[in-house]
Amino acid sequence: MDMTLTRTGPAHPQDVWLHYHRLGLWTEWAPHLTRVRADSTVLLPGIEGTVTALGLVPVRFRILSVEPDRHRWSWRVRLGPVAMELEHDVAPAPDGGTRANITIHGPAAVLLAYRPLMGWALSRLVRVGPPR
Repeated sequence: MDMTLTRTGPAHPQDVWLHYHRLGLWTEWAPHLTRVRADSTVLLPGIEGTVTALGLVPVRFRILSVEPDRHRWSWRVRLGPVAMELEHDVAPAPDGGTRANITIHGPAAVLLAYRPLMGWALSRLVRVGPPR
């Protein structure tokens, strides 16, 4: 199944992109992620790591693609036999601010369960200020 979520908010697109680009900032806008460990501190194709969800669940990931000039990136996450691919992009919103999209490919039951968390995280992401 495929699912796409879109949120818009007042943050500047470059600030939103930097919150994606710097892996250490993921826990600031996606509070369900409590730890990020990876081969790199920034998004790069091919890096691998683990995100810990809700303080308990370690999920392995691999960055598949990164297009900084287009503010796009994708990754594959896996927890046991369940795998999902997530495609992210950031763009200026028509009325100012930012539009952030995520398209997720994976099992329907997992996507439906994840939808509220991802919607909440995207809503926070499009409201971030400049990274510290």
